[in-house]
Amino acid sequence: MVRFLKNPTTKARDAASLATIYPSLTRHAIEAFDSPRVLRFLGRRTNILFNGEAKSERAKRTEGVRVKHWVEENSIKMYDKQGSVLRIETTINNPKRFRVLRKTTLNGKSSLKWYYMRKGIADIPRRVEFSHAANERYLEALSVVADPSPSHLLLDPVSKRRVVKARSYRLLRPIAPDEAEVFRTLLRGEFNIQGFRNKDLRQQLDPHSEKDRSRRRKSSARITRLLRLLRVHSIIHRISGTRYCRVSKHGRQVMALALSLRDANTESLAA
Repeated sequence: MVRFLKNPTTKARDAASLATIYPSLTRHAIEAFDSPRVLRFLGRRTNILFNGEAKSERAKRTEGVRVKHWVEENSIKMYDKQGSVLRIETTINNPKRFRVLRKTTLNGKSSLKWYYMRKGIADIPRRVEFSHAANERYLEALSVVADPSPSHLLLDPVSKRRVVKARSYRLLRPIAPDEAEVFRTLLRGEFNIQGFRNKDLRQQLDPHSEKDRSRRRKSSARITRLLRLLRVHSIIHRISGTRYCRVSKHGRQVMALALSLRDANTESLAA
């Protein structure tokens, strides 16, 4: 939960702040949060094994405007409580959609095994942990909305060459078609939780390389150089002890802004 109200004397001011930003938040949630992203908010994999339903809804009620996303029986929603508090809530109606790691005894030996999450009190800590993580992912995805900073403060630094350890790296071209394709790929919903590897980007950016060993090797080398470039510009960071990378908060803001500018029509920009 994000509170705009810190004490009673600032209620009017904070309510006004929420009223200013909330329409942009709801619009972004409906337009940008597609089914793969909603699945990842709620910890579900986006592959052919999923045959359920994912949907989103924006509804205006007496209390305010609410945006809600469902993945089968479970959901995550956002609403403006009392006009001064922005609330993000995850509701788990069917915990069996998730698994937890529990100790078990087989043939007299203790081991860990994945089981369905239970509805009773035993798995309450895990449900709390899961719901908190889902809320954090949702808020992080919303963080690109209504940033009051001028666009150039985000785009100018990545549009300059960087020198790291006596090695020069090229600038990024945020609006260019090739760069935009990379940005769209990095912002895909399935990369929200675990992150992405060289192989994941290669399969998205150059799917035909999987059939040709020589082309796959060249494509892998190109992706390696791309990942190094993006790390230098703080767009992504490596997850310690793994081969995975993850988009940074700064990177999410830069890429979302660049794609918004690229996709915006000239009439809205000139208004």
